[in-house]
Amino acid sequence: MDLLRLRCPVCHSFDIQYHSPSTTKNHGGRVIYKCENCPAYFSETKHTFLEGLKTPVSVIWQVLKARTEGMGLNAAARTFEKAKKTILAWERKFLDLHQVLFLSALVHEFLA
Repeated sequence: MDLLRLRCPVCHSFDIQYHSPSTTKNHGGRVIYKCENCPAYFSETKHTFLEGLKTPVSVIWQVLKARTEGMGLNAAARTFEKAKKTILAWERKFLDLHQVLFLSALVHEFLA
């Protein structure tokens, strides 16, 4: 299925090759790929909502879950030791995913 295959973010070619592993500064590693049709090198998070995140997604999920359960912004900032601006940026970034995650949960429940 082409929808789920990794492709070059520059030329959109599916002709990519594994190039090297890369260790991130904060959490774990990534795989760097090279496009065979253009000079682009990229990771699997390029042009995704995960691009540029410096905090693990599990921590972001805990913060956003606490916020949706009624925890205030100041309390979340103190509890999770994150800046208020950072939490608000995460909320804006992940707002568009709400519909996608809801549909995914519905499909999963229907198939089960």
